[in-house]
Amino acid sequence: MTHHLPLALSFLLAGALLASPGIPQGMNRFAASAYRQMAGGQDNLILSPFSIATALSMLLDGARGQTAAGIAAALEQVNPGSAYHAAIASLATELTKQANVGSNRLAVANGLWVQKGFPLQPDFEQTLRTIYHAPLTPVDFHMPEQARQEINAWTAQQTNDKIQELFPRGSIEATLRLVLTSAIYFYGKWLVPFDRQNTRPEPFQVGGGRTVEAKFMHRSADFLYAETPDAQILEMKYAGTQLAFDILLPKATGGLPALEQSLKAETLDAWLGTLRIRKVETAIPKFRATSAFSLRDMLSRMGMADAFLKTADFSGIDGRRDLCVGDVFHDAFVEVSEEGTEAAAATGITVRPMLARRPEEPVVFRADHPFTFLIRDTASGVILFEGRLLDPK
Repeated sequence: MTHHLPLALSFLLAGALLASPGIPQGMNRFAASAYRQMAGGQDNLILSPFSIATALSMLLDGARGQTAAGIAAALEQVNPGSAYHAAIASLATELTKQANVGSNRLAVANGLWVQKGFPLQPDFEQTLRTIYHAPLTPVDFHMPEQARQEINAWTAQQTNDKIQELFPRGSIEATLRLVLTSAIYFYGKWLVPFDRQNTRPEPFQVGGGRTVEAKFMHRSADFLYAETPDAQILEMKYAGTQLAFDILLPKATGGLPALEQSLKAETLDAWLGTLRIRKVETAIPKFRATSAFSLRDMLSRMGMADAFLKTADFSGIDGRRDLCVGDVFHDAFVEVSEEGTEAAAATGITVRPMLARRPEEPVVFRADHPFTFLIRDTASGVILFEGRLLDPK
């Protein structure tokens, strides 16, 4: 399958439902930048910039100095002030209020997982608990596999079992101090569903002159539609909500890479602003796509490299400058059918001590040749006996 359908969904969940000026525009700039960063390769792509931005915003509350500036830059938010976090939470509330109509469902959930006994700054804990609705859940990272399974089970529950392995095996280490998670789940029925009787197998061009067989849904009806010199744009509404599914289809078979790299939030806004009702004969493939990846390299390129380094300042979390981000994981799912769309995504951020090192390989100590020995008082350092062994016989 091509990439343009997941692209449209990623922008859908970063819509302009937020009243605070500048924040939705920043979120869409982040969505466009993140998509361009991830668009290389030959695989399907699905991601939720809303989930990623929410997780990073929780992290931002504990960052200070250059580290905070880098995260804000990656999020495309200029000088986010004290009202920023409340505005992000307001966006989530408004989205879910508008989308949960009839059989449609949109759910957003956040989590804070902290090593038992690790003290957090009260302001940080309060922000996550009261604004992001992420109450502190104590876990024991010294039992990393058990902690991983607990966090993954929470993620699966919040995403209707669509995201079951947000943290892959080995990604949760005994040295971690806390993990931040953000999950989103969406199910929407088309305003006018496709008739299953009109779904039939047809060739889909995958590039290089090759084709694969896909099941295409067909419907001739009034849709919101627009064109650019290089692309066609189709918008399909979900029943009873303000949410919609936009498809950006290059006119040239091999035109997707150029379209992807040209995408910017301002460009997309201009294109979508030209949508008009037209009679359109549609042929759209049914599809399911999944993606799972680490965002560490992408976010470093987008301006927040400091968060992963020894120079990181997360003193807003624990009052000290001894924490850094280990990794940022993202897992997403989408399925498009005759009835509608189901999509889910989750983002997880691991935070660890700066000086933590991966467990070293065990050292082999085989005393099978002459050696020196001491018997000493470790409190005073006084050596009581010393000697050497040349022959144990």
